[in-house]
Amino acid sequence: MNAYLIKKVLNNNVIICTKAQEEYVLIAKGIGFNKKHGMVLQENQTIEKVYILDQKSQQDHYKTLMELANDTIIQAVIDAVNIITNSVMKVDNQKLVISLTDHIIFAYKRLKQNQLINNPFVVETKQLYSEEYRIAEKVIERLNHVLAVHFPEDEIGFIALHIASNTESLSMREMDLINKLINKSIFILENDLKHTIDKESVQYQRFIRHIQFLIKRLRNGESLQKTNAFEALLKQQYPQCFNIALKIMQLLQQELKVKVYEAEVIYLTLHVYHFMENH
Repeated sequence: MNAYLIKKVLNNNVIICTKAQEEYVLIAKGIGFNKKHGMVLQENQTIEKVYILDQKSQQDHYKTLMELANDTIIQAVIDAVNIITNSVMKVDNQKLVISLTDHIIFAYKRLKQNQLINNPFVVETKQLYSEEYRIAEKVIERLNHVLAVHFPEDEIGFIALHIASNTESLSMREMDLINKLINKSIFILENDLKHTIDKESVQYQRFIRHIQFLIKRLRNGESLQKTNAFEALLKQQYPQCFNIALKIMQLLQQELKVKVYEAEVIYLTLHVYHFMENH
């Protein structure tokens, strides 16, 4: 059976259908115009996007979101999803369309009410997820055009995190935690070294990538090989750098509630040393 049975018309651009006992969201410009419950839609009709919502909670949430939005907002969401899915990123369409729809609808409502949310991790996100950030810039540019608004750069960071969480095996919550831990690590560095870290520097990019992969290793229970002689040398030659690295390690251990292997301190000490030398 190459046809969809219409269950609900959410608006001119989005309808909920069933086919072979599965529930689908069909998206296309004008697809819901003059359509009603019970009508049949042929599969060969122009359909821009097809999403299967296989969990009832997803179906109910998406329907609620669609009812909160007008056609202009829905078209903006469609454009945003298209920009991402047409990029080189491999994304889970079902997961992305729900999270992005949710975010865009409420970000737009907040913007119209002048209730802007500050994103303290824009720089970190730009460094850690440069490709996702580049795509997010296109998404925000399109949203600004379609919705006739001007989203701040903070929103680019939020959209980039949505894309990144969709392509990586990390949830938004885990990514937020990584960003917070990077921020706290930088605070320790700046406080103890008594100077501001240049967040545009190559050294900063290397450091936050190191922290990101360190957190992943810790979560996976992976450990680096320890070199006692090198550790003793660093501790003797660069005691301040070693102590700062140790503070950061203790922070990670406390926040992540995992064991941090001593070998990690060695590699982190080298990063701290470069920050101190390049100032």
